[in-house]
Amino acid sequence: MIRLIISDCDGVLTDGKLYYGTEGEVLKVFNVKDGTAIKALMAQGIKFGIVSGRSSKALARRAEELGLDFCRMGIENKAEVIRELLSKYGLTKAEVLYVGDDVNDCSAREEVNVFCAVADADDTVKNMADIVLQTKGGKGIVKELLKKVL
Repeated sequence: MIRLIISDCDGVLTDGKLYYGTEGEVLKVFNVKDGTAIKALMAQGIKFGIVSGRSSKALARRAEELGLDFCRMGIENKAEVIRELLSKYGLTKAEVLYVGDDVNDCSAREEVNVFCAVADADDTVKNMADIVLQTKGGKGIVKELLKKVL
């Protein structure tokens, strides 16, 4: 049974594009459908959080709005963070699902039971995935996960 879902951000919860405002700030576009699905998963007792290679104020704000269990940013070694989270929550890798889109997500593969790739993920990620979602990054992927997990 899945008790923890870990997601990358850019290319998974967003379309992977970086938008820059007039003051040089990075803007990200999040899909409302993901927020609704994340809250539904959390209401079922499933922990949900983000482990992202990039740091961003926009992501921190979105994570706070949704009340995520954790939001780790600027992470180079995702496997190390996943091991820390397993220890923190007293879980085994059999209870964890990870969803990613690019090669920096590959280190997570050996630390989780179910490794998912979004539809437009890098081929390397798709080839190692247990599940390749039909939904592209930024288009409401968590809604599809919600249906698969519950």
